Amino acid sequence: MPRWDVLVVDDEPVVRDAVRLVLEAGGLSVATAADREAALAHPAAECCRLVLCDVMLPESSGLEVLRALRARRPELPVVMITGYATAEVAVESLRCGAAGFLPKPFDETELMKQVRQTLAMPDAAGKERRS
Repeated sequence: MPRWDVLVVDDEPVVRDAVRLVLEAGGLSVATAADREAALAHPAAECCRLVLCDVMLPESSGLEVLRALRARRPELPVVMITGYATAEVAVESLRCGAAGFLPKPFDETELMKQVRQTLAMPDAAGKERRS
């Protein structure tokens, strides 16, 4: 089975593709999904090292994806991304177990910094993730 570094969940193809291209240029392997169902069914959800998930998804919330992924894999870091950044959304994301919060629009440098920092964090078992 292939292994992915990052699973990107966003309903906007332009955002998904841009994030994928930036991360791949940074040497990471990337899988993508457009909604909750596709994200949770994707094989990457079981073996990736990081998930970047949009807060606003069709027919569900990115927070639902976050909760479902954290229930399956408590050690999996999930960074929430959104164009509707408010303090309430950020607090709720962190309360649900998000490893970080990245408001849109973000540039390549901000994205790579967040990803690299998150991948370098110790996981639940106390091991450092390889980056």
